[in-house]
Amino acid sequence: MSLLKVDNLVTRLRNGARIVDDISFDIAAGETFALLGESGCGKSMTALSLMRLLPDGVVNASGAVQMDGVALFDLRERDMREMRGGRMAMIFQEPGLSLNPVMTVGRQIAEVLALHHDLKGAAAQQRSIELLDQVGIPDAPRRVREYPFRLSGGMKQRVMIAMALAGSPRLLIADEPTTALDVTIQAQVLQLLRDTQSRTGMAMLLITHDLGVVAENAHRVAVMYAGQIVEQASREQLFARPLHPYTQKLFAALPGAARAGQLLSAISGSVPPLGSIKQGCRFAARCDQAWARCHEQNPEWTAVAEGQGVRCHLYGEEGGGGKGKGGRGKGRSGAAGFPFSLISFPFTLAGRRPASALPDPQRHPAACGRQR
Repeated sequence: MSLLKVDNLVTRLRNGARIVDDISFDIAAGETFALLGESGCGKSMTALSLMRLLPDGVVNASGAVQMDGVALFDLRERDMREMRGGRMAMIFQEPGLSLNPVMTVGRQIAEVLALHHDLKGAAAQQRSIELLDQVGIPDAPRRVREYPFRLSGGMKQRVMIAMALAGSPRLLIADEPTTALDVTIQAQVLQLLRDTQSRTGMAMLLITHDLGVVAENAHRVAVMYAGQIVEQASREQLFARPLHPYTQKLFAALPGAARAGQLLSAISGSVPPLGSIKQGCRFAARCDQAWARCHEQNPEWTAVAEGQGVRCHLYGEEGGGGKGKGGRGKGRSGAAGFPFSLISFPFTLAGRRPASALPDPQRHPAACGRQR
């Protein structure tokens, strides 16, 4: 049973340009679902849409989001405030802009504890110190009385993580949670999130552009490009056989020992501006496998294997691949046997468990808190 279910979500500017365009996914309890893609693809705006924290001029145009069976877009703002920070919480990408500069970090954490756990006074102070200590802030009893401007960028990020965990959420949305942290603290923070997940059955939506983080933390992955999900698969499927040309190029851009002395591959061009592509595949201009149909017709979603789908003409009827409309096949990309695996993946952070050690919600529902 899904804890979070997103159906055909569309978020757009008031002038009509779509930022998030008809995306659907679900997350089970105890599962980590990663949104992967380069900057400007709509990952963070997806998270803000789920939390109903969109900036002025941006609206949720259509679609539905359910959290534990509750339709979030139908809630009154008062009820949604109770949902935020309690049943669902978010680690924001820019901690310096998210913390109140005129309140101590301890008081900001204590606000969450008071609102969602009715914890106040000395008990809230002690719990705030415990949370800061858990996320790796040294001398937590002193830091709890300090203001954000006295903390480094990495410490501010850890305070944000402590605030998010203070409400004991069932769903944690982590928007680039380790961006401002050095590699050792990254490993500690990600381990903390995994331990919390194992202990409480918390689900996590992990937003990142780091394939190393995805490889060692995600159970399932969705690849976003220009506001759309262009591929969705389990972690094992994605790393063994990436299907969409964009996903393949992301992997090809990775350095590795086998490519020593060679020029790194790069994806030419950039993400297209909002609303600039009216028809055809949004990646066609940067794709070296595109043909006339890619520029003329919008690609439909095609299920290629159990749990894996792609939005690409290579896998439709005329592309020769797909399952359902055109039967299962490799398409024209020749992606089968792609030379990356979870075992040999070149980027791992010190202290993290290997991907094979992550609990699998399908095989071990009890370890992940997942209901069948």
